[in-house]
Amino acid sequence: MHLIRGFGLFAIILTGATSCFNPPEFPIEPQIEFENIQYVEYGTGIDTNYDSLILTISFKDGDGDLGLDATEDQPPYNNKFFFTFSNGKFVSYNTRRTVPGYDTLPAFVKPFNCINWEVYKENNIVKDTLYFQLNPNYNNITVEFLLKNSDGTFTEFDWREAFNYPNCGISFDGRFPILFKDSPGAPLEGKIRYGMGSIGFKALFSTKTMKLRIQIKDRALNKSNIIETPEFTLQ
Repeated sequence: MHLIRGFGLFAIILTGATSCFNPPEFPIEPQIEFENIQYVEYGTGIDTNYDSLILTISFKDGDGDLGLDATEDQPPYNNKFFFTFSNGKFVSYNTRRTVPGYDTLPAFVKPFNCINWEVYKENNIVKDTLYFQLNPNYNNITVEFLLKNSDGTFTEFDWREAFNYPNCGISFDGRFPILFKDSPGAPLEGKIRYGMGSIGFKALFSTKTMKLRIQIKDRALNKSNIIETPEFTLQ
């Protein structure tokens, strides 16, 4: 299982920006276009080397409010939402089993669901299992992997649900850094080069036909248009 677990690595390079002398007018919602997709193999040492998919997209944004620092974890950019009762007690898996109306919460998946349940430990001893929901605003770029079926349709490969605990919970959604530090509020355009690394690409996808679906989001949580790469294989 460890050999095919997805592991996200990314690097962002801003390759262009608008001139401050003749600023164009763009919508405040980001606009993106596909530029390129490249598959690169790195070495043979699976413990230290990763194969990579390198995606390049171009973007335009009217007020340039693009990017999140890796350390930003306060709402609305927090990673998870935990839930409590009025007495401050957390909603846990025991709640699902004992409190009426909470039996509809997701069940564990062999043995834990990596999307909705987090093991709480004290001194490395498991004390409880707490319910949470992932915050879709934690990342500012989302990447979906779509695999082609024999009938020509595509099905999403969900990295978060493909593997059992603890080898799960990893997706290739991520954050690109703040791009407007030199000119806050000004229009921006340029290119983002986004790398995704995994030792599982070849094992999982081999000669399968696939494509990626991409969307970005600005700090005001405005979503861009959704784009897709052309169909490709790792060959």
